[in-house]
Amino acid sequence: MITNEVLERKELLSNFQDLIHPFKLETFTEKYWEQEPLIIQRKDDSYYDSLFSITNVDELLDLHRPTGGSIRVVRNQIPLTPSKYENPDGSLNLNQLYAAYGDGHTIVVNEIDRFWKPLKNLCQHITMSLSHSTVANMYLTPKNQKALSPHYDTHDVYVVQVHGTKHWKIYDADYPTPLVNSFQPVFQREQLQNERDITLHAGDLMYIPRGVPHEATTTDESSLHLTLGVYPVQWMDLLVKSLYDLARTHLEFRQALPIGFLNKNKENNSFTEAIESKLQDLLEVVSNNANASVALQYLGEDFRMKHRPNGDGHFDHLDQMDEIDLDTSLIKRQNMYCSIQQVDTIARILYPGNVIRGPVHITPALQYIAEARGAFRISQIPSLSDKNKVKLAKRLIRGGLLKITEGLNNLV
Repeated sequence: MITNEVLERKELLSNFQDLIHPFKLETFTEKYWEQEPLIIQRKDDSYYDSLFSITNVDELLDLHRPTGGSIRVVRNQIPLTPSKYENPDGSLNLNQLYAAYGDGHTIVVNEIDRFWKPLKNLCQHITMSLSHSTVANMYLTPKNQKALSPHYDTHDVYVVQVHGTKHWKIYDADYPTPLVNSFQPVFQREQLQNERDITLHAGDLMYIPRGVPHEATTTDESSLHLTLGVYPVQWMDLLVKSLYDLARTHLEFRQALPIGFLNKNKENNSFTEAIESKLQDLLEVVSNNANASVALQYLGEDFRMKHRPNGDGHFDHLDQMDEIDLDTSLIKRQNMYCSIQQVDTIARILYPGNVIRGPVHITPALQYIAEARGAFRISQIPSLSDKNKVKLAKRLIRGGLLKITEGLNNLV
């Protein structure tokens, strides 16, 4: 446990290293990730000011209007009926939310990173840093209340205490590291062992590995905290992608199970034994032929296509496309992690929200752009004629990967 640790004031908390300061990623990975909780107590109640604050809650609810599954109002595990705080047109009735909060209900905004840009930026940085999807939820709890009973999450949780104080109890995990999005049980306290009490103050952080039971309450002070939920890609996911790749080239993986297999399974053991034998044969094919590189490629494609870029004024860059030439300086937009693929005679560059394809001979040009760490002139794109360099640049600006820089000071 880290105490008396005050980080030198940053203009913006924006990445995973800032989140777990003063721990380094290597230390966190070796000692805590998927293993045990980590508590960081900073004694710096302004540490998360750049992310979100108690004064931002009304603004978010008023202007961004989260509805449906994006908002919950809950007390002691019992949710309030949405009709109590939503208007007939589906918009939020802030006065009714104030009343619910005054009656002891916790206001929960799920995926708050969809509504608040600093949190979206942080979640994107964490996602790219860890290669695991990250979303943020908000919990505003009045004093002397509890929203949820003891439970565990099937994703890893980083508790970010923004305002006030919250008291936590964590317990031993009887079922460590559950499958992501699997069943989440609610416990009676007597079912749990080795209770551990933790108090988080504004500026503190707690990491809770998935599968660790926990609960939280307030006492004489209200609490505003965020949870950054990290949904990891598991080894099972890699195996599934390996099977998918093998099924493309091995007929036996694509064939149907025998007609009526569910009924036959109940009738005799010989059918079950035959199925077991066939399954073992298929597993041997997997063992001998699984291609980790291709499976990782599939996972990477899913990962990139699932994440969307920030709205960052890109329409203005589209308006400038007709003016660019070989001396124009370009740079990738923020959080545009790219990969290059060659499929037969086609080259592809994949990045969040889009895929651009072209003939295979443009692969070196796409590779140069994907690996560029700063700004570059269009003239520096390799292996293409001047005309095609400009043409490719315009295509990648229009497709949302590149933007025009204001100057040439950051050239690589």
